[in-house]
Amino acid sequence: MTGGDGVDGDEPAGDVPAAGWRAAARDRRVWAILAVVAFLLVCCCSAAAGTLLALATGLLAV
Repeated sequence: MTGGDGVDGDEPAGDVPAAGWRAAARDRRVWAILAVVAFLLVCCCSAAAGTLLALATGLLAV
């Protein structure tokens, strides 16, 4: 409920981010998860690019 003042307590006021986002940004687990996701994304993209390059140069025969 809004409490009658027309302002929702869960929404940030103006340009101020929600407190939950600040708390999550300080949490090391969030950064660790983001680092693992970024690492996996880079590995998958580089493997796909390497495979495409090998196919394009004829190193792999399909």
